[in-house]
Amino acid sequence: MQFDISRDFLDGLMIQQPPSREGLSEIRAAGQLHFLPSSPDGTMHTAVTAFALFIGQAEQPFARGGWRFLFTTDAKFDPKAGSNDPFFQHLMVLGTGKIMAQLNNLCMHSNLPLIPFEPGRMVTQPAGQQPPAQPPAQNQQAQQ
Repeated sequence: MQFDISRDFLDGLMIQQPPSREGLSEIRAAGQLHFLPSSPDGTMHTAVTAFALFIGQAEQPFARGGWRFLFTTDAKFDPKAGSNDPFFQHLMVLGTGKIMAQLNNLCMHSNLPLIPFEPGRMVTQPAGQQPPAQPPAQNQQAQQ
C-alpha cells in the first residue's frame, strides 16, 4: 500500500494561562489520531492529530491543538481498520511536532516557559490500552 500526504494544515489551537506556574515542571501530554470519512472510492482520506497538555493531575488541558492531514492511497483502504500501520504513527509524531511548534510560539509570546518536545520519548498505544489518569483515545494515543 502506497500512502501520500497531499496537504496538511493547522486544524485548531488553544492555550490558556495556567492558574499557577508552580506546577509547570509536571506537564502531561496526550494525543489521538482521528479519521474522518474517506472518499467514496476509498482512496482519499483525512486524519486529524489531536494533542493536549495538562499540568499535574488536572483534568482539563491548559493547551490543545489539532493538525489535519489529507492523504491518498493507491488502492481502496479503510484507515480505521488499518490504524496500526507505521504510516499513522508517523502522522501522529509529525502532527504533534507541528502542534508543539505552534504552542511554543504562543507560550513565548504569553511569557510562559517553552515546553520541551522529544519525539523519541513518545509512546504510541492502541485504543483501549491507556495508562491511568489519561483521557480515552479513539484510534491511537501518544504520550510524552
